[in-house]
Amino acid sequence: MTKNNVIDLPEDYALVLQQVKENGEEDFANLEESLKVSKSRLQHIVGALQRKGLISISRSVYDGAMIRLSAKGQKLTNYIWPEVSSAAYA
Repeated sequence: MTKNNVIDLPEDYALVLQQVKENGEEDFANLEESLKVSKSRLQHIVGALQRKGLISISRSVYDGAMIRLSAKGQKLTNYIWPEVSSAAYA
C-alpha cells in the first residue's frame, strides 16, 4: 500500500475486517452478534468483501461458515491498523 492508494470502505465493512483481524477468524453467527448487524446485511458485507478478495470463507459441518482474512485482506488491515498486528504478537 502506498500513500497514493485510496482505501474506500464503508464503516461497517471495515468493522467486519477489524473483528476478523483481531480474532484471527470468526464464525458468521458470532460476527453477527458481536457487531449487532442483521443477518442479511452481514451476508451482503461478507459477500462484497469476498468478491474484493479481502476475506475467505470455509464451511464446516460442525462450525458453520468460518471467515478469515485473505493475504490481500491481511495486507490491507496491516496498513489500516498496524497496531493490531504488532499487539497480537506482543
